[in-house]
Amino acid sequence: MAAAPVPGKTQPAPLGVRGSWNLVFEDEFNILNTAVWTPYWFNDCNPKSVMNNVKTCSSNIRVANGEAVLQLTDAESGALLSTNPKDGVPGHAGFEFTTGYVEARISFPGTCSFGILNWPAWWTVGQRFPHTGEIDIAESLAGYVESVYHSEDWSKSQQVSGCWAGEYHTYGLYRKAGVNDIYYDGRRVHSYATNDGNSPHYLILNVGVAGGPRIFGERGSMKVDYVRAWR
Repeated sequence: MAAAPVPGKTQPAPLGVRGSWNLVFEDEFNILNTAVWTPYWFNDCNPKSVMNNVKTCSSNIRVANGEAVLQLTDAESGALLSTNPKDGVPGHAGFEFTTGYVEARISFPGTCSFGILNWPAWWTVGQRFPHTGEIDIAESLAGYVESVYHSEDWSKSQQVSGCWAGEYHTYGLYRKAGVNDIYYDGRRVHSYATNDGNSPHYLILNVGVAGGPRIFGERGSMKVDYVRAWR
């Protein structure tokens, strides 16, 4: 576990993005660090705390063998991890960033022939949506992966071709002043202007239910190897 980089350790760099980077956040999910992550959306498994059409239940998150595993137990109960420092959960310091690079290595459920199952997503959001923006680095609503941006004045989306189901891939966001670049496996796949003022954003990983294919339990789980951030 590391909510901050370990002194003396060789620090990784963003995949495919050159430059001089300072690693400011790293979690390899050896344990669930609740000082960094809250394992639900404000209230645990509460019908009043729904995200992506499901309650978010800490019981649907398992951390083992260097992975965070998020799953649906049924059509109403999913999972979410959030670094929101202002969610009011005691002992939760969280993490926010403005400009810089954030990256996660994720395995989305499904197969190349069938598509991605459920509604998994890796995204960031500010404290006053939509004014402070939402950046969906990678999400699947109907079997395909998309990069989506929401703000007070507009939304932009880009479906990213290729197979992104059933194995690990790396999904990154290079957030600059007024511009976002999205990287999948070290390749830039989407770039667009923003108007959120580079307000502080926190990180979210979650799985919910949409209109596309779905499966419950372990076979439909979203797995996360690591999350990192640089400035």
